[in-house]
Amino acid sequence: MRFLLVTLVFALSVSARCTRRQLKEQALPVTGQKQAAQNGPGLLSNATGGSAGDLGNAGSSSASPSSSPLPSGSSTTPASGMSTSASPSQSSGATSNPDSSDTTATGSGGTSTDSESAGAGSGNCGALKGICFNGGMKMSMYDKIKSATEWITFQLKMPDGEASERTKQDHVPMMAFAEHVKDAVEMVNGPNPPPWMLTFNEPDFSYMGWTPKMTPEEAAAAIKPLLDKPGTSTKYVAPAIVFIDGDWHDKFFAACGCKDFFSAYNIHQYHKESSEVINQVTSFHNRWNDKPLWITEVAPGNANCTLSWDQAGSFMKDIYKFAKNSGFVDRVFWNSGNQLTNADENVCNSWLVDTQGNPGPLLEMFENVDCS
Repeated sequence: MRFLLVTLVFALSVSARCTRRQLKEQALPVTGQKQAAQNGPGLLSNATGGSAGDLGNAGSSSASPSSSPLPSGSSTTPASGMSTSASPSQSSGATSNPDSSDTTATGSGGTSTDSESAGAGSGNCGALKGICFNGGMKMSMYDKIKSATEWITFQLKMPDGEASERTKQDHVPMMAFAEHVKDAVEMVNGPNPPPWMLTFNEPDFSYMGWTPKMTPEEAAAAIKPLLDKPGTSTKYVAPAIVFIDGDWHDKFFAACGCKDFFSAYNIHQYHKESSEVINQVTSFHNRWNDKPLWITEVAPGNANCTLSWDQAGSFMKDIYKFAKNSGFVDRVFWNSGNQLTNADENVCNSWLVDTQGNPGPLLEMFENVDCS
């Protein structure tokens, strides 16, 4: 997933961010690397903001994959409030392990893969309008975004705090890392299993060495307990990778024999121009077209942030309209629901509410998006 993420104190949860800081590898920002990875043959060239797994957010690469066949999740923890994602989003997922009494799922995650039939939404968008929250999210923030139909962060449980019934109902849990598999199994086999669950966040990229990286074979071994005990009603979204033109998915599905286990694919996208996102999404679908697609992180990607709020709003409208008319995109989670406070430069003017939950310049535009 692309950069976004985090939340600190890995041991005991905190919601992670869906965006990430601009990094450098050989003088090239991580966002640029991810974007470059997303620009394959036939795609727009010189992309500067997209990613492959975020679709692009996580590309740079830092830490090497764990040598253990079952990575625990991470020996190091992301700094709080930092976003991670390779393509632009490498998840943080930092989270506490829910105990059996805490594994009650609180997400509707949409009860249908059909964006036409699931969710109320607005502007003829159906269930498309999801929100990705980063570190610092307050439980009251989601209720400020009236037209959203679902929300995610990088953990199985919701962040601490009192939540409305709507907030509980619309939460889609994420099994971001290998260390979360045990709790995911308990959740989906518990009394209130979620309709949907996201799986590994950008396993092909490690954000500054803080988030765990997994080879396809390690991920296949890590997910096996969930394959063995998937529950009876939860549907699963495939891991979101950073480099969409690579062979991570091919090797993962070959190793786990679990391609049919998943009900949807998942990518992240961060580019300066909406046309670049549309090209990347279309390219991915041309290769992986046997299931619906979820875009669980998307925003204008612009390391120097030269886009105005109006331009960011136009970008947003283009993406949602494309998704609705694509025939294959079922969910689009805008990043970010909350204002980023760590100078993360992987996104540009994309937050909807500020750190206190007050409306930002983009909120009204999000509420009024017309997907028709």
